Amino acid sequence: MTTHLGQRAVVIGGGIAGLFATRVLSDHFDEVVVVERDPHPQSATPRNGAPQGHHFHVLLPGGLDAMSGWFPGFVDDLLDAGSVPMRGGVDFIAYTTEGKSYSIQSYMPEPSEFGMMYVQTRPLLEMAIRRRVQTLGNVSFRYDTIVDKPLMSDGRVAGITVRDGDPIAGDLVVDASGRHSCTARWLPEIGFEPVPESYVNCDQYYATAVVEPEDWDAFEGVVTFIMPSGQGDHASRFGALVKIDGGRWLVGLGGRYGDGPPTDWDGFRAFGRTLLHPIWDEMVETAEAIGSPVPYRLPRATRRHYERMDRFPEGLLPIGDSACFFNPLHGQGMSAAAGQCRGLQTVLAGRAADGAGLDGIAAEFFPEMVEWVRGPWILAAVNDFADPRCTGDFPMDDLPDLELLGRAAADPDAFPLVFAVSTLHRPLSAIREVTTA
Repeated sequence: MTTHLGQRAVVIGGGIAGLFATRVLSDHFDEVVVVERDPHPQSATPRNGAPQGHHFHVLLPGGLDAMSGWFPGFVDDLLDAGSVPMRGGVDFIAYTTEGKSYSIQSYMPEPSEFGMMYVQTRPLLEMAIRRRVQTLGNVSFRYDTIVDKPLMSDGRVAGITVRDGDPIAGDLVVDASGRHSCTARWLPEIGFEPVPESYVNCDQYYATAVVEPEDWDAFEGVVTFIMPSGQGDHASRFGALVKIDGGRWLVGLGGRYGDGPPTDWDGFRAFGRTLLHPIWDEMVETAEAIGSPVPYRLPRATRRHYERMDRFPEGLLPIGDSACFFNPLHGQGMSAAAGQCRGLQTVLAGRAADGAGLDGIAAEFFPEMVEWVRGPWILAAVNDFADPRCTGDFPMDDLPDLELLGRAAADPDAFPLVFAVSTLHRPLSAIREVTTA
């Protein structure tokens, strides 16, 4: 069976979504060129182009499963690099208004293990993936390179132009440039309608600091979350304690709608004393700060509906945050990107097997992309809209599947499917199987 679809694919963006896409494309193109505006990272340090790089990241089981399929033995890579293993339902603890819980989704006062996850900083995870991608013989990277415009030929995208360099031709351009998407910017410039967008005005703000504790194991488990109280002057405030490599902790604080933590240490500590539970302050009291807290704010989550467009240029596919970016507090972005790349893998493999080429690939890919986006999008929206100050576009069209997911969660026999959908092993539409089983 042939797997060849073209001579060269070009990937805009060397972040996690771009690296996933590169791995998938490498099976079907003679060459894959990754174009990244940041310098070549030489270690696990934050990049300017990854604004959440100072904060902790946990891959949901679905994202981890995808990576393990693309890179056999990848979990060992993570452990060797310093990732901290975490048993779901045991090592993730949330202090809620109902009390201590071993689940953040619902109150679970007793531990119940349901799978392994791995905790690390964003740069460490990205470095581990990048090292694997760099071993692929047909992949090359162009760092310190700013993408300018699409290279057009006969009305289709045939590569990219870059500043201070020659154009890079390609049979397919995959845009993983992030929330400030090249695709969304280019469409009106090359004669297409702007992409329709949906918004959730979540206004999420948080800040994270690295600390060196006296005792790395001073708190139970690997991640401790102090959930918002939902009442009073500090209703949206939350905190996190996270064990990371090197005997360090990441300690985070956050809030919404203008109620964010200061970034001076004394103000940061004072904010932490207002949380629902005192454990955050008790732990940080015994630790030494390494640098100042680093802030991050996302005023709105955005979903770009490329699937609704009547016309879309040949030779171009957006993916990852270029298609949809979520409130990062829900931890779905990387695994949603992995799901989209799974969809891309399905489309490319089918076309290679059928000898179909690349014409019309966007129309085939976008329904796959939607399937991996709409589940995490509505799950995040439900949580965000629980705050009465949240405004935007609630995804009403996806409510029937969400309601089915809620009903299935009460059926022990349906738990494996509910778990697979909730952790992005499978798309939201898979929950319909409970009606046909």
